[in-house]
Amino acid sequence: MDVDITALCRQFDSKRRLSMLDLSSPVWKELHGPFGSSEAVPGLLQQLQEDYTTEVKNELYWEHLFHQDSIYSITYAALPYLAQLARQSDDPEVKMDIYATCGILVANQLTVHSGNLPAEFAHQNPLLAEELVQEIYTTYLTAVEQLGMLSEEIFRYAEGAQKDDQEKRYILAADAAYRGDQAVAGILLTYSEGDEYNAACPSCYEEMYIWPNENSPGMTAYSDDPVFNGKENGQAITPSEIGSVRPEDSPLARLWQAAHTIKNVQLLEQLPYLCGHVNCPACGEQLEIWPELFPL
Repeated sequence: MDVDITALCRQFDSKRRLSMLDLSSPVWKELHGPFGSSEAVPGLLQQLQEDYTTEVKNELYWEHLFHQDSIYSITYAALPYLAQLARQSDDPEVKMDIYATCGILVANQLTVHSGNLPAEFAHQNPLLAEELVQEIYTTYLTAVEQLGMLSEEIFRYAEGAQKDDQEKRYILAADAAYRGDQAVAGILLTYSEGDEYNAACPSCYEEMYIWPNENSPGMTAYSDDPVFNGKENGQAITPSEIGSVRPEDSPLARLWQAAHTIKNVQLLEQLPYLCGHVNCPACGEQLEIWPELFPL
């Protein structure tokens, strides 16, 4: 199904007239999750509204909305309720947790900002009316926009509360996802610990392992996994000067600015090298690292 999502959002944007799918609607039983019908989701959302507990949120997030790295049609209907809960919560930990978790959901939506309705709705049996799908999706996009508006507040809280670099990385991934920088969000989530990266040489197609240096600044590329083969014959990576790039010029520059704002020390140290160049340890050809991280 193709539809002009931009025009559809503009139609309802000024007053946010599209409403969330009522929790008592029979449509919830028709929406699909990882195990078929997800009719339990409205009840779980209601429980979270009353008390944001670990048990309920884990069941909702990882058993219904995001399972085995996939989202489902039920995810689109549920996310606006989570965005509303984040905006209304007085607990900064709850707000941050919802912000980061919803960022994972949005990062795994392949059609975001593409102008197409999500492919997950095509798996419905029976299919939902296109008008209903458009309304669910437009409400979802509005919620994504509203979550993105929380970024500055979440950044300030995470920095002030001295969250560790891994927690900050999930927040930065969410910020990138809400902006539509899906590739950046994907890299941050894939390499969430920042202790190892993988890239493929565009000349010889061999994989390389990129590790931060242990006792000195910088990063090194290896042709074999250093865990099993040691760190001989590594190629030092030449860093770039991405700090001089204006934030509006690229998703990467926006990430650099966001990492500065939230003070993610690890990422600030690594980004110049992840955006640098290196001679392939396998064939010797020079390559830029950042574009080769995208396919992984």
